[in-house]
Parts: sequence; structure tokens; C-alpha cells
Amino acid sequence: MEARRLDGRIVLITGAGAGLGRAYARYIAGLGAHVVVNDLGVAMDGTGRSRVPAEEAVAEIAAAGGSASADTSDVTSPEESAALVARLIADHGRIDALINNAGNFLPPKPFAETTLDEFERVWRSHCGGTYNLCRAVLPHMQAAGAGRIVNTCSTQGLYGAAPSAAYASAKAAVQGLTLSIAAAVRGTGVAANCLSPGAFTRMVDATERPPEYTEALRRNLSPDLVAPVAAWLCHPDCPDNGAIVQAFAGWISYARIGDLDGFWDFAPSIDSVAAGLAALPLDGPITGAADTASHAAAIIARADARRPRF
Repeated sequence: MEARRLDGRIVLITGAGAGLGRAYARYIAGLGAHVVVNDLGVAMDGTGRSRVPAEEAVAEIAAAGGSASADTSDVTSPEESAALVARLIADHGRIDALINNAGNFLPPKPFAETTLDEFERVWRSHCGGTYNLCRAVLPHMQAAGAGRIVNTCSTQGLYGAAPSAAYASAKAAVQGLTLSIAAAVRGTGVAANCLSPGAFTRMVDATERPPEYTEALRRNLSPDLVAPVAAWLCHPDCPDNGAIVQAFAGWISYARIGDLDGFWDFAPSIDSVAAGLAALPLDGPITGAADTASHAAAIIARADARRPRF
């Protein structure tokens, strides 16, 4: 028995019919939560629709003694997302946590060959679906003064990926959206965080790579290594808000966005900029900020303190 439980909590997980989402649903239901398993049952590219994956996940949870219900709403639709949350509120009176895990996947290709339509399809799924459900649940969480939102970002959004510009940009957008929500809800009892997971799912398996590396990924990237991290970010005891948490092959860490050491130059030239940047360290302590406004205010204050007075 885990010391920390989620007994009686209502947790909505999208894309929970397979892969990471299903691992999240199993684990969180095992902690006593009622899990709403949302899954369209589509192919990786987002086509098709079936109730089977969601219903099979619910049956697996029920067989293990857990509580779950199936849902096949299309989270890329604002109307279906709003209706889903309205049903949850009507049925359960609240929603305690949301994990936005659903997303499509298109075969990797060079950026120059990726069409705007393909970008929009990926954005609509990953960022649009996340936006729709966050917008739908936030009023209820804020009225309750409690709630946890876990959005899925990616190392591709953090570091880039040459063959997956559409996916990387969508995940970077989710990251920016999450940190903006976190800034908006700070101090209200609601929290929003990013989870960057590493797991051997059908999306990972679909990418061509040397067979020996694929086997190494399969050995190391079990979704079950990520599920407890997602559960913790859903827990009311979790103090994080605006965090980016990575869970990859059993390695769990925070990823931070911030400033490395810099230099001041109140009369810059192309040569002074080149020389100044060349002299800066490329690693070392990072200075973060709560949000964009506080980041700007801190720099302006330092600039005023250092600016030459004539």
C-alpha cells in the first residue's frame, strides 16, 4: 500500500486507452482514484474512431479492483471537450486532476517537406486539445480552490528535433501554455505543470532507427516508470506549479528555463557583442523567473542600477 493515496479523487486522463495514458490510468486507479479514461481509439495519425481501447482499459482497471469509466470525446473539439467536463461535474460534482496526454503523430520528415496542413493537424491535436480541456476545467478548479493540471511536453520541444518540427513546435507551445496557466493560477490552490515523459510507445516504435538502439529503448522506456511521476503531479500534496518535470528511463529531474551568466553593454557594437558572447560560459547556474513580467522587471531593475549616470 502506497503511503500517498488518491482515494475518491476524480482524475481525467486523455489518450488513456493505450501506452503512457493507460499506464497512468492503471497506476492512478490503483491509488484509489476514479479515472475517466478518455480515448478516441484512433490510429497514430488521428484517423478512425473506436470505443474499444477506452473500454478495454476500463475493464483492466475494474479487474484489478479499481474504479474507471470510458469516454470517447474528441478533445480537439471545443464543444466535445466542454461537454465532457460538464458531464463529469454533473456525475461527480468536481474534477480533481486532469492529465492531457492525447496527441497524434505523423511520420518524421524534413522540415522543408512538412506542409502547413501537417503542422496544423499536429498543433490541433497536441496544443489545441490541451487548450480545450484546460479552458473547460479551470473555472471548476478555481471555484473549488483546488485542482491539478498535468500537460505533456517533450524533450523535442525543449531541444528541437530535425525530423519532427511540427511535433516539436506543438510540444513547445504546450509548454508555454502550461507556464502561462501556472502564472495565472498561482496562489489559488490550483496548479499546472508539464511532464516530459520517455516511454516506448507505438509512436516511438514507428520511428526508424538502428535495431540495437530500438531494443535499448524498449528495455529502458517502460511507461510504468513514468506513471508514478504523473500521479505525484496530480496529488494535492504536490507543491509544484509551473514546473517542467522529466521522467526518462527511470531518471527523474526538473528541467529549468532561465538565464545563464550575461554581460552588460550600454553602447553595443557588432564587435562588442561578438566578443562578449564569446567570453560567456555555456553552462553554469541558471537564474529563473516566475513569469515573463517578473523576468523583465528584474532585468530592468538591474539595468537602472548599472546604467551610467551623466
